[in-house]
Amino acid sequence: VNDVSGFGFKHIRVIGLDQIRCIAAFMTGSFPLWFNKIHVINHPRLFNVLFNMIKPFLNDRVRDNIVFHGNDLSSLHQEVCPELLPGDLGGSGELDNTAVVAAAKKMDNHFKEHVERALATVQG
Repeated sequence: VNDVSGFGFKHIRVIGLDQIRCIAAFMTGSFPLWFNKIHVINHPRLFNVLFNMIKPFLNDRVRDNIVFHGNDLSSLHQEVCPELLPGDLGGSGELDNTAVVAAAKKMDNHFKEHVERALATVQG
């Protein structure tokens, strides 16, 4: 579940074709995670511009599994059990990802290497 409520012009203006290709490569299999569905909530209209730029680089499986809910949390709750969601998403679960964030920050260089390899793949 991705809450993109803060997405704005400051984000869109720094995204170039290489970053779009990298995002698409990440979502279509260059990263060792499998996404069943990606839920996007609280997206401003400007986020649609970004998605329309990325969409041609996505395969059908990925494109068909991105669900936009807007501000409608009830449609999110039809797809994701509210017990799994934190309170700010209308759920009853508690979200403490402090340990995950700390572990990811320790692996920053590792992630940067993956991004560089993904960029090299899409540029090559």
